[in-house]
Order: sequence, then C-alpha cells, then structure tokens
Amino acid sequence: MVAPLRRTPSMAASTGHSCTAPGRGTPSLLPRLEYCRPVITAVLLENVLVSDCYTDTLSGCHVEQRVFKDLLAKKCPRIAAHLEAMGFDVSLVATEWFLCLFSKSLPSETTLRVWDVLFNEGAKVLFHVALAIFKMREDDLLRIQHIGDVIDILQTTTHHLYDPDELLTFAFDKIGSMTTNTITKERKKQETVVMAELDQRIRRLSTLNMDG
Repeated sequence: MVAPLRRTPSMAASTGHSCTAPGRGTPSLLPRLEYCRPVITAVLLENVLVSDCYTDTLSGCHVEQRVFKDLLAKKCPRIAAHLEAMGFDVSLVATEWFLCLFSKSLPSETTLRVWDVLFNEGAKVLFHVALAIFKMREDDLLRIQHIGDVIDILQTTTHHLYDPDELLTFAFDKIGSMTTNTITKERKKQETVVMAELDQRIRRLSTLNMDG
C-alpha cells in the first residue's frame, strides 16, 4: 500500500487549503487530486485492487466480487438474502465500482474524497463505500421485486451522492468495523476458489478442443 499523501506547509500556503493529513472529513487532497487524476488512478489501481483484475481471465475481479458478496451477507444480511432470492448478482453493479474505483459512478468531488481516504486507509474503503450504497437504500431494495429496479435504484443513488461527507460518514459509522487484514484474508480465501474454478474451466475447454 502506498503511503498517505501529505502536503507541506508551503503547498498549503500556495493553494490556500489546509495542510492537514488526508482523512475521512478532510478535503486536503482535492485540488491536487483533480490535476493528477490519471496518475492517481494508476497508483490506486496498482496498490488498492487485488492483482490480476485486468488480465484476460479477470481473476482478480472475480476475487473482489466474491469478497464483496460475502461481506454484503455479513454486514447487510436482509439485503443479501432478498437479492439472492430475486436471483440478482451484485457484480452487475459492483464490478464497475471496483474496476473504476467509483469514478464512473459517483460525482467527481465525491469520487476524489473517496480516493483521498483510500490513500490513507487502504482497500477496505472500497468495500465500506460499496456496502454503504446498498445499506443507504435498504428499505427501497427490500420492497422491489425486479432485477431492473435494483439496478435503477443503485445507479440513481450513486449518481446523486453529491455530499461526500454523508457517504463517508455512513460508510464508516453504519457498516461497522472492517480491517485491512480482514480484507486480505478474505481475498486469499476467495483467490483459491477462483483459481480452482478457472483451472476447471481451462481443463473443460481443453477436453472439448481435443474431442473436436
């Protein structure tokens, strides 16, 4: 994990912003994050997401989605049970959240604040925020019965989360404790399962090719 970005007093003086270290409630990095967005994105992708998220097999992506699904069942059991009964796969919405670090889902300022906290607290922030989005709309999600409505609700929610303080406060106060060590352990567990499934798939394809 990369070290948290910190600003020197001279940097703060030149921009007129506080030089406080970045945190959940401190928009200290926002001006510079906006200018450095491409570089910041590359660093975050390399240091926050599990490896192999962008390979041909997308194995890392499958790991992240399995971890998120398990956490949803633990942190939001009513939502998870209802969505499973509907046959809704959370990866339909969460895959883009993780692969793009919310940059295609959340408003720009909110995205930058999430990234700010990502630098400071690591990968667990992705899961906190993703879980919060579901939890914020729990009552609505429990009422609906159609998969399309689930997608509409979650997309509408993310696109209108203009208050980063509201989202981050909810993510850490309402979801409960979750450590980086917990995420690491979950990833390792799911990686074993994903790699076994990929191996089986490759073997089946190889057999089919031989038979053909």
